[in-house]
Amino acid sequence: MNRQEFEKFFEEHHKDAYRFALSLCRQPDQACDLVQQAFVLLYTHKENLKNALKVKNWLFTTMYRLFLRSKKREERYQYMGIEEMENFLVEENKGEITVDCQYVLDCLFQLDEPYRIVLLLYYMDELSYLDISEILNVPIGTVMSRIFRAKKLLRNLILAKGSNQGKNRRSILEI
Repeated sequence: MNRQEFEKFFEEHHKDAYRFALSLCRQPDQACDLVQQAFVLLYTHKENLKNALKVKNWLFTTMYRLFLRSKKREERYQYMGIEEMENFLVEENKGEITVDCQYVLDCLFQLDEPYRIVLLLYYMDELSYLDISEILNVPIGTVMSRIFRAKKLLRNLILAKGSNQGKNRRSILEI
């Protein structure tokens, strides 16, 4: 597919692509972004496409996969405004909001190395499971189970130490 064919394809199918994207995400701005991402991918991979008759299928499949990926990201990183966050924290903790970063780090560094490393890579460096598995040279399932177990171990450490050392924690309002 050369540039002229791509432009012709875009002119013919961008409305259908937008309609499909809008049916997926139900928000015009997100639908525009989804269509743009899909067409950018199509343009950057146009040399790899073998059958010009299946380009539309490829485009719609790509948009659907991009949508699923964005939904997964939204679920993982839920957006919340500052006022919402304050209200949420106050309601969740019944007015008492406490945190001590050093306290959490102390608990984190008490974890065994395999668990500590995956948590640091996943949460601090924001790497994906696949990236972590490549870095550590372990299967992706191992990374997933280590993260799950590490969170559970860290939670237990924090709660155990918290009941013994509650006086060392500071109010988030003091930070």
